[in-house]
Amino acid sequence: MPDDKIQLKIMKESEFDPNNTQEKKSGWPKQAFHVSHLREEDFKTDGFRGWALSRDLGMAKATGGMVEAHVNRRARPFDPDAVSKRHFHDTQFQLVYVLRGWMRAEFEGQEHTMRPGSCWIQPPRIKHTVLGFSDDLELLEVIIPAQYDTVNMDEQSGIKPDPRR
Repeated sequence: MPDDKIQLKIMKESEFDPNNTQEKKSGWPKQAFHVSHLREEDFKTDGFRGWALSRDLGMAKATGGMVEAHVNRRARPFDPDAVSKRHFHDTQFQLVYVLRGWMRAEFEGQEHTMRPGSCWIQPPRIKHTVLGFSDDLELLEVIIPAQYDTVNMDEQSGIKPDPRR
């Protein structure tokens, strides 16, 4: 995509064609209005990562399974033996935003340290490894589709985990 800014069109209601909406063009299921308010008791282990607590924001149900959104926290300190496993996610889109804390990871051999306000897109099937994180790490993740597979790789990245950075 060029560096040009996307131009949004603002029009009068009389100019809008209800038969030519983005919703109809996309083929996405019907969406429902949904609000998720912060409740500490909603943070739970997600079943496959005992070191993480996840708060489902309810977007999968609201979007008919198209979008999954959750906030992840760390349930315990970084342990490279449990966490640093090279893997990828079979998604169409994944956006991650750091709300609090820091994390270090490698993506296809390139090392990055993410801090509050860092935001990135993980393209489909990008191989990556978590190399370290702070005890207070909290992330917002938005993933399409809501149902996806995580594939653990046989090979490792070659970059050493370090919980101190």
